[in-house]
Amino acid sequence: MERELKFLLEHAHAPALPSGYHLAQPQPTLHLLDEYLDYRGQILAAGWRLRRRRSDGEPLRYTLKSERAESTSGPLTERREIERTPEPHEELPAEIVSTLTEAGVEMPHVLNRLQPYLTLRQERQPFVLSTSEGALALLSVDEVRASAPTPPTEHRWTELEIEFLATIPSEIRDRATDELGAWIAAQPGVTVGGESKVSRAARLLSLSI
Repeated sequence: MERELKFLLEHAHAPALPSGYHLAQPQPTLHLLDEYLDYRGQILAAGWRLRRRRSDGEPLRYTLKSERAESTSGPLTERREIERTPEPHEELPAEIVSTLTEAGVEMPHVLNRLQPYLTLRQERQPFVLSTSEGALALLSVDEVRASAPTPPTEHRWTELEIEFLATIPSEIRDRATDELGAWIAAQPGVTVGGESKVSRAARLLSLSI
């Protein structure tokens, strides 16, 4: 399960944090190329988004994400996530294929017909976010460019994401969600996000998949 806080920024730097939260030195900037794949909207209709990611010095990765859980609101997003690097003999990682098949997607027909309907290019500045209890999350400032092939259009924006580590106890994570969500939303140049990048891009670009 992916659990993260999302905000929109009017600037390209991390905002001030509440007392007790600290950022490590920034990690190297990452350049990400994300392509969202589907065939006639079948994957989206099954409640999933399929992403193919290329990034600096990293192997090709595929990520399958569910739609945002209805129980979350404001800046908090919770989604099921499966992220895998394909084996040399695989066109798409087997766990992703089986998950989509179970969701009702006709994968033998869809697999060889997947096409990108949306491309995101990101410059990501990541930081480790910690408290006195240790590392809590990965905080990222993302400068995003979204484009679609038909018609050729582009939109840009900057996001702040705080993705909690899966190893964090739920009580610590829940407290941090409340404290960070309220504090950051009140900072200058910050508005609550919540919407995923792909959903925001699809809306801005008026995509019909």
